[in-house]
Amino acid sequence: MDKKTYFSYNGKLENSDIYNITIPMNAVYEVIKMIDGKPLFFEDHVDRFMKSIQNMGYKMNITSADILQEIVLLARANMNKNTNVRLVYIPNDDKNKYDIMISFIKGVGLSAVEKEKGVAVETIEIERHNPNVKIVGTSYKDRIQSSANFIDTFELLLVNKEGYITEGSKSNVFFVKNNKVITSPANNVLLGVTRKYILEICKHNHIEVAFDNITEKEAYDMDGAFLTGTTIDIAIIRKVNNIKCNYSNKISELLKNCYEELMKNYLESFKVNQ
Repeated sequence: MDKKTYFSYNGKLENSDIYNITIPMNAVYEVIKMIDGKPLFFEDHVDRFMKSIQNMGYKMNITSADILQEIVLLARANMNKNTNVRLVYIPNDDKNKYDIMISFIKGVGLSAVEKEKGVAVETIEIERHNPNVKIVGTSYKDRIQSSANFIDTFELLLVNKEGYITEGSKSNVFFVKNNKVITSPANNVLLGVTRKYILEICKHNHIEVAFDNITEKEAYDMDGAFLTGTTIDIAIIRKVNNIKCNYSNKISELLKNCYEELMKNYLESFKVNQ
């Protein structure tokens, strides 16, 4: 017999096999990685979730404590402590009314080979209208899913109308050149939680950071490059547009190791009321 799976809808557990909720295109969402029953960087993700709701002109009176309690109950019901949690705010025609759905979803993680050797990426000419808000109905998603030209492509890097690489379709991207870390200006990208901590690690280790625009041609000449994201943490890039790049870089490896240590310390200190 297959094990039942549950999701939370307005604070009530529902059987996923029975109830199928249609999520509208204007719903706001957030994804949090769960490790050993603890939501990684929970406060940062909920804060971004709340800000996205406000930026869309919606209202919500549920607290972060309420959300955490629902996540813990959901983990118990599904007997799953290592997964990804998706928070969804579903607006109503009446702006004072809304629904909250919390569910477990499979995320795109790294294989053992990708963790060891890095990932392949491609560029695609797409520009997001409002990169700082995560909403379900993003117009470019269908195009992205069918745009990979190479069988081993892990991620697509978005290129804006000026010809600059801004971010990945589901990640942020960093480059390294002459011991300097380079990433897109904040107004061009989704302000990822992992991105935030990489920038803090750079500051702590006195690594220079430049918020500059990088073209596709310039990307081939970098000393290092990596992706950051909730489900992948840090992924070293080994190939761009099927062109192998010498992206083995001490700074990239240092940041990766420091981030892994940061995750470990956070999880050890995070207390969940079981």
